[in-house]
Amino acid sequence: MASDLHGAKRLNILFIGNSYTHTHDMPAILQKLAQAGGAQLAFEMRAPGGWSLEQHYRDKETLRAIKKGGWTHIVLQDQSQRAAMPIMRVRRQFFRYVRRFNRYIWWQLAPKPAIVLYLTWGRKDGDADNRDYYPPVGTFEGMTALLAERYHTIARKIGAEAAPVGPAWAYVRRHHPEIELYQEDGHHPSPAGSYLAACCFYRTLFGASPQALDYDFTLHPAVAAKLRAAAGLAAVTF
Repeated sequence: MASDLHGAKRLNILFIGNSYTHTHDMPAILQKLAQAGGAQLAFEMRAPGGWSLEQHYRDKETLRAIKKGGWTHIVLQDQSQRAAMPIMRVRRQFFRYVRRFNRYIWWQLAPKPAIVLYLTWGRKDGDADNRDYYPPVGTFEGMTALLAERYHTIARKIGAEAAPVGPAWAYVRRHHPEIELYQEDGHHPSPAGSYLAACCFYRTLFGASPQALDYDFTLHPAVAAKLRAAAGLAAVTF
């Protein structure tokens, strides 16, 4: 067990997303990592499969969850392809709804909780659905670079942080190709992928490396250690 890194700090997080959030109950993995670091973390999750932020913004249950209040952080995750599309579509479909959520949260909650954007990853072999329409998404590297650019852009605009899961994913694929981050469909996370995402959120939320933590989820300890180290880098690069 790691020493108590965070004192009595308690986070209460609302996750708004889809299957990239709920697969393997990723927030629960994060909760266990926080416990291993001596912190307290509670969460709720609104994450129907395939949903976009636009759908969430029009959904009474999601808005009701926000208005419940008491959140220290609200995590926003869009549908996995939307933020990688041509920029005019991104402005209309992604930036617009991040901004709308930001305003809604500001109007409804005082003090306003911190907003964290879940910067996701490219598909294993690129976006086959849109490769002909928009060739830059035709490879993992191209899609991941676009996602990172767009998430960081809107995070700066609204004063939010972006949990850099996609860049960490790229780092692991480059340096530890033996670790399979994907399910067989080539885009949903494997247990290792969900664990890596949780480790990235740990670093973003607590500002501390998860490297020394002793919670391995269902993974071999050596694999988990490599993923914690990747998420704990001060600057994950492609």
